[in-house]
Amino acid sequence: MTVIINVLTAWLSVIFAVLLAIIYLLRIVNKGQRKNKFIARINRNLRNSHKTMGIAFVGTACIHGLCSSGTILSFNFGTLCMVMGVLLGLTYILRKLLSGKCAWIKPHRWLTVVLIVFLGIHLWEVGGIMGPEAFFNSALKEVETSVAKLYGTQTVSASEVKDQTDLVTVENSSSAESMPATTTDSAVTDTVVNKANLFLGSVDLKDGTYIGVAEAYGPELTVSVTVAENVITAVQVVSHNENNVKYYGKAIDAVPAAIIAAQTPLVDTISGATYTSNGIMQAVINALAPAVVSGTLPSL
Repeated sequence: MTVIINVLTAWLSVIFAVLLAIIYLLRIVNKGQRKNKFIARINRNLRNSHKTMGIAFVGTACIHGLCSSGTILSFNFGTLCMVMGVLLGLTYILRKLLSGKCAWIKPHRWLTVVLIVFLGIHLWEVGGIMGPEAFFNSALKEVETSVAKLYGTQTVSASEVKDQTDLVTVENSSSAESMPATTTDSAVTDTVVNKANLFLGSVDLKDGTYIGVAEAYGPELTVSVTVAENVITAVQVVSHNENNVKYYGKAIDAVPAAIIAAQTPLVDTISGATYTSNGIMQAVINALAPAVVSGTLPSL
């Protein structure tokens, strides 16, 4: 549900910010002798709900920050937008303590301008707001992943595989003295082969290095995948068009390593970088497609 909440609160925050800022602009545009009654009614309704929308903006911005990959109190334009919202609320709350109307309304309006500028920069740095189609596809994948975890069909995470591998290593080490060298080597080899076939099942792959391309947050995320003796030995993102390393960097670092550790292209996505995570996994699947000798690869 993290991606769904993150994107929905992002949309709501932008909508509230626009509705809060447009009141003064509508009043400037719709004044004089040719005053439009319809615009005047809209402006009046917006003024009546101005306080409620301001509170809603700060609330949705906080939830969006908590669900994003960055730290909510870190120095970024998303956090600055939230700070501007809080300062706008303070100028309104303290209006009675300030002498005269202009003493609070002017900074209130200037802070609104700064908020809109920061919001625009924040949208630019994260690559814009996620569109409805992309949001639907991402939400569907997240629901499928949640269902898979609920019924125990989700692939093992990298950390779990590491723990299991460490356990196997300890067991093999403890029994090495009592086992012949050839038997120990055979056990370790069997462990690796079984682990490699966790996702492959009856799929056989040709040795080699393969290139795969898929769409992530941006287009044409390209990976290089190396296979040796039916084992994925290397996964590397060679090029991409993702925006803001703060968001996609974690996925590019963690997902390839998780794929190698779990020996499956289907691993857990990274919070705040779901699109990049899914793009890497799909690119790996696409890369392995021409390597298949027999069997069928899993689908994302």
